[in-house]
Amino acid sequence: MSSFLSAQGVAKIFPRTEGDVVVLHDCDFHLAEGEAVAVVGSSGSGKSTLLNILGGLDTPSRGQVTFREQPLRYGDHGAMQRWRTSGVGFVFQFHFLLPDFTARENLLIPVRAQRQVTAEDEERAHHFLDVMGLADRSGHLPGELSGGEQQRVAVARAFMNKPAIVLADEPFGNLDQEIGARLGDLLFSIRQRESTSLVIVTHDPGLARRADRTLRLDCGQLRPFEEDRDNI
Repeated sequence: MSSFLSAQGVAKIFPRTEGDVVVLHDCDFHLAEGEAVAVVGSSGSGKSTLLNILGGLDTPSRGQVTFREQPLRYGDHGAMQRWRTSGVGFVFQFHFLLPDFTARENLLIPVRAQRQVTAEDEERAHHFLDVMGLADRSGHLPGELSGGEQQRVAVARAFMNKPAIVLADEPFGNLDQEIGARLGDLLFSIRQRESTSLVIVTHDPGLARRADRTLRLDCGQLRPFEEDRDNI
């Protein structure tokens, strides 16, 4: 499989009066189409920063990210907005659902960011709610859902616009182990059915083992991590 999302020599440096903080240092990353990659590493190692750069939520201090050999244009607000709303889907540790929108309406937010909602979009939202076991909760507000149900909506929302890549940052870190494992099954099942590439940051060995490859972020750079995937 050829690499279709790549980062070459990416660095992220935060200037401080007492000295710059280097989070990523000449970091290289390659993701093949349809591949799932887990990224592990200690807290504060820069895993979330890397995901934010890949997803266009943050700008690298230097280096380049390409998608299908075309550089992401971080200085072009319109281009990056299109990348964030159509190229990638996001799942964060916190669900970030809009409290005054129902589960169905929250699923349709990425669509509304691009265009008017069609009957096909409504059907797709209904399908995802059904897959997530939330068909009877479609009209409920986030405050009327459990934490696990809220995160199910967040996972489904990430796939609504048929993105090429889903970026997941500790997506089940706030849930207990049993619920997180069930949601992990749903995440990987949907991404396989949708033929979506996945980059998942996790401390959970079970989730990391589900990926095709595991990389460790250490000292600002990514390295293969295959020796002991139980020790994550």
